[in-house]
This record gives sequence, C-alpha cells and structure tokens, in this order.
Amino acid sequence: MNIVVIGAGGIGAFYGMILHNIGCDVKFVARGKNLEYLKNNEIKLIHPDYIIEDKIKTLSIEELLKENPESIDVIFIATKSMSTETISTSLGFWVKKAKKIPYYISLQNGVENEDIMTKYYPKEYIIGGLTRLIAAHTISLGLIDSTGEVQTLIGAVYPNEDNQKFLDKLKALLDKTPTKTILCEDIKKELWNKLIINNGVNAICALLQEYSGVLIRDEKVSKIIHALMSEAALASNAVGVNLTQKDANKMFELMTNFESIKPSMWVDTEHNRDLELDEICGVVIKNCEKQGLDAPYTRSVSTILEILYNKQRRK
Repeated sequence: MNIVVIGAGGIGAFYGMILHNIGCDVKFVARGKNLEYLKNNEIKLIHPDYIIEDKIKTLSIEELLKENPESIDVIFIATKSMSTETISTSLGFWVKKAKKIPYYISLQNGVENEDIMTKYYPKEYIIGGLTRLIAAHTISLGLIDSTGEVQTLIGAVYPNEDNQKFLDKLKALLDKTPTKTILCEDIKKELWNKLIINNGVNAICALLQEYSGVLIRDEKVSKIIHALMSEAALASNAVGVNLTQKDANKMFELMTNFESIKPSMWVDTEHNRDLELDEICGVVIKNCEKQGLDAPYTRSVSTILEILYNKQRRK
C-alpha cells in the first residue's frame, strides 16, 4: 500500500514507521526544521518493545501536490487540528480531477476534523480515526519516543461497500504491526469518547505540569478530572451523539488503569507551540452552551492554562 503521512510528529511518525516496517511505501509530509532534517537523515522510533530506524522519503506539502494522487492509496493526517482546513482545502483541489482518489484518514485530536475534511474532500473517501492507549512525542529532530499498547479505531464517515473493503484491507495491514486495530460502525461516537479523555487530562496536565497517572490517582485532582470528563459527555448531546455519565465513568476507569502519560498540551508548552484548547476544551464549552448549560470545570482549567501560557510566551 502506498501511504502518505501528513505530519511527522509523534503520532504521524509512529504510524509511518510501523507501516514502513511491514513493507508499505511510506512518505512523510513535514515542514520547517523537521522537513529539512528528515530529507537528509534517518528517523528513529523508540518503543519499550521495539526500535525502528530508517530513512523515509519526506516532502513538503507543495511537493506532495505535484505528485500524482492516483499513485497513492491513503493519506493520514496527523497534524494539529487547527491546520485541518488549510490542508484539506489543498488536497480537495489536488484530487478533483483524479480518477482514483486516495482515502483520507484523520488521526488528530478533536471531534470536528472529519466535518471540516468533508467540506473540501469527497466524503465517501473520508475515514475517521483515533489513537488510544499511546503516548508518542518528538524528543528531538528525527527521534520519536513512544509507549503504550496502542489501539487504532477507524471507521468510514459515510460508509459504503468500497470504503468498507478498504478498511478491511487497512486493518489487515495494521494487524501485522505491534498494535491493535478496531473497525467502528459509529466512529463519531468513538471520537467523542476520545474527547472525554482529552478534556479530562490534556489541559490539566499541562496546567499542573504533571503526568496523567499522578493526577488521576490524587484524591482531590481526580474529582476535577472526573468532572471534566462528565462535561465532555454532556456536551455530546448537542450533536446527537448522546454519551452518558456511564461513558464518562468508563473513560475515567480506562485512564486510571492506563500507564501514566505526558499529554500533548504539556509537550506543546515545552516547545512553545500553539495549544489545541479550542479544538478540545472549546468544543466542550460550545456544545454545552448550545444546550443552555455551562461547563465550569472545562472553562476554568482551559482559561487559566491559556492565560498563564500566553504570559509565559510573552517573556
């Protein structure tokens, strides 16, 4: 399978490397210093159970758009969610006249990426996806550290016979890697379940500069995390997903039993990168407001983090 991975950070590099390792033809799309480095050097993925190291062809987005889209089977997008619209706009124009269109899969944070992708890209080729029980971060240029048993959940946004056949083929490939893949009939529900986790631990770990396991086992902080997760479940009712308190409890238990991780927002604060506050916490607040409700825990944690981080960046 010919695969393009847009975004060669932690998650993108992880999936690109494990698929390359089983014989797929993988290309990365990167930018800035990461692009410059990967064009000339190997990339190394470290996991407690394996190490994969090799040189992977890496392109800029402009170079990708000069390639023939018909030669590509699937595009993974693993960038920050704030770039989804710009990238999807370009890809939509790129495949407009193609007779064979690559499938387009999001492995990003948030629940609105697939809706944005659908605005610009043929909807039957859009696959919703999420990762679970994984932490993967860029330690330095070309060096990715990862941990976890790694689950990938994928499902067509608009299912039909062709994209179901593709998903079966992709699962068969991923099953050859040291990860577990689950095909989902209702990917939107699973994306919201992931949002429950993200809203629960991502911002508060960045705010307190502490690992998830430490906070979720703290008697006082764990109650705040549980409330953050409950607000995310409540927000889902505004879009017809209708998660319940039981779903929030299930995600809380999942994180309690999972190894302690350093969530992405904390890593982003260390590298002076923009935070996905609007894409995670903002979605919860917005969808609670649509129901005439407040999300006081989410609003408080995200607002305090935003103020303190902006103050830090101005120094």
